[in-house]
Amino acid sequence: MSSSSSPTHPNPNHHSGATVMTDHPRLRHLRSTSQLMKQTTVTSLSSSFPSAPSSRTAPTSSPPSSTASSLSRAPRNAPRGWAVPTDSKPLRIGVPIGSEFKQYVNPEFDELGNVISFHGFSIELFIAIVSELPFCLPYEFFPYNGSYTDLVKKIYLKEFDAVVGDVAIVARRLQYAEFTHPYTESGLVMIVPLEKPANKALLFMKPFTKAMWMLIGIVTIYNGFIVWLIERNHWHELQGSPVHQTGAFLWLSFSSLFSLQGGTLHSNLSRMTMLVWLFVALVITQTYTANLASMLTVQGFKPATVDIESLQRSNAWVGYSNASFVASYLEDVLRFNRKNLIGYTSLEDYDRDLKNGKISAIFLEVAVSKIFLAKYCKSFATTGPTYKVGGLGFAFPKGSPLLPSVTEALLKVSESGELRELETSMIASETCMDVYVDDDISSLSPSSFWVLFAFSGGTSTIALIVYLSHRNWKLSCLLVHKTIRMLVLTLMKQWGIQKQRFYGRLLSHGESPRSSTNTPPEAVAGSSIVNIEASMT
Repeated sequence: MSSSSSPTHPNPNHHSGATVMTDHPRLRHLRSTSQLMKQTTVTSLSSSFPSAPSSRTAPTSSPPSSTASSLSRAPRNAPRGWAVPTDSKPLRIGVPIGSEFKQYVNPEFDELGNVISFHGFSIELFIAIVSELPFCLPYEFFPYNGSYTDLVKKIYLKEFDAVVGDVAIVARRLQYAEFTHPYTESGLVMIVPLEKPANKALLFMKPFTKAMWMLIGIVTIYNGFIVWLIERNHWHELQGSPVHQTGAFLWLSFSSLFSLQGGTLHSNLSRMTMLVWLFVALVITQTYTANLASMLTVQGFKPATVDIESLQRSNAWVGYSNASFVASYLEDVLRFNRKNLIGYTSLEDYDRDLKNGKISAIFLEVAVSKIFLAKYCKSFATTGPTYKVGGLGFAFPKGSPLLPSVTEALLKVSESGELRELETSMIASETCMDVYVDDDISSLSPSSFWVLFAFSGGTSTIALIVYLSHRNWKLSCLLVHKTIRMLVLTLMKQWGIQKQRFYGRLLSHGESPRSSTNTPPEAVAGSSIVNIEASMT
């Protein structure tokens, strides 16, 4: 990879696109294709477009002939009125080297402290955009160590032809240059440290709402009552005094949440009721455990500060990026006291002072806040609204015919998904679990379990109906049996009385029955009735 030149000693024979080091496979392919196009096109252009000697580039050895100049033509699809860059006079692009977020622009230095190449999301994105242009665009990167506004001003002073880097689009910079469409999300967010709440005594109740707890209790008692009603005639422990039965009934109800009690149940109806309720109880307990664990790890932390008004009332110290526009926005728009603002140049400084309490919050652009939270997501979180301002873009001279083509190429890269891939790979090395702080984490309500409760309650109700129907049928059968017995006994008694009267009449006439010569009629009738009753019982 060839190195980029310093601003005072550029190397006109090398393109900075070749100096950018990246591991993105598509970009390596795009760069090789772009370099081949540049070598082919620039060779033809060097004889067609003369380049005047300049203090920024090495002078050409000899000017081309006037004939060749008169026959020169711009490449097809090139913007009209555009002086085509060549190898001898490439597009001069300024790149900031003072960014605290090296994921966007990360210059590489040699042993002497000179910039030899550039890495980062912004650089790789620009290379992808150039590969989408319908014409060849020779360019060269030049490092710049200064404020971003001064860097953009260099375009107005014609020291640079463009600026590539993590440059925010703000109004005061538009007086010096124009910007492409933003390639990152625009906005300004407040980041604060997370702290644990002081009181967690009733946290175990939070996984479910009050209505959910009440419904669990009602269904548990209802199922226990049905099992007690079915099993009380078969289970000795469920009998006894009313106080003893009440205690046994409640124990049976709530112990069913953890055990089937299948070995002590005698009726299939009670087994069916307990089996369904145990399944519902398992789902409820597992859900409760998962929700409680989530609250202990996530809801256990909350933002130390939730709004800028509390920061302003307490005159708290607030941090911002030294290399951004945030300081003026905090002072002019959000009305912070300038004495309470502290500028920083590294992520480590943000982390240190937020944790030790020197500053209460920091304000970062959305694009760079993702990197900070990806690295320190266990300790910090965003809070409050997102202030719509900024957004990163590439700067070009006002009225540049190249700007529409670059913006169109940027949209193509974005719509193809390549922009998203570059952004993902940028923070992949520092990703961790995002912490979303929400003061109103909703507890689970009966609406999440109504199907299970309906299934359990319906099964228990069916078991109760079947039990009562069977019991009524047995009572009816017993009543019918007793009624028939009484009728038979009544008939036999009437028959015995009639027979006794018959024997009495015979005796009164001096006649004895043939079947019994020695037995009295009363004894015969009585023994017959006793035999009938014995057979009925």
